Amino acid sequence: MDNSRKLRSTISAILGVPEDQITDDLSSETVDTWDSLNHINLISAIEQEFGVTLATDDLADSQSVRKLKALLADRGIEVKAIANSE
Repeated sequence: MDNSRKLRSTISAILGVPEDQITDDLSSETVDTWDSLNHINLISAIEQEFGVTLATDDLADSQSVRKLKALLADRGIEVKAIANSE
């Protein structure tokens, strides 16, 4: 499974959003289930799935798929753009 699919699958499992609706533009402002508790659950799941540790300082600034991808890229994990057509 490529990194894009892994991230999409993880987000879907935590937030209950169908994978085909997950795009780079998805954020805590566009998804009702992306609340503070699910944000912590999402970060934990991403850390486990990708084998990384995300700094506490990064958590507040990572409330969109685009920003989560940037955090992963900072740790050497590239995730290609996620669009509806995938």
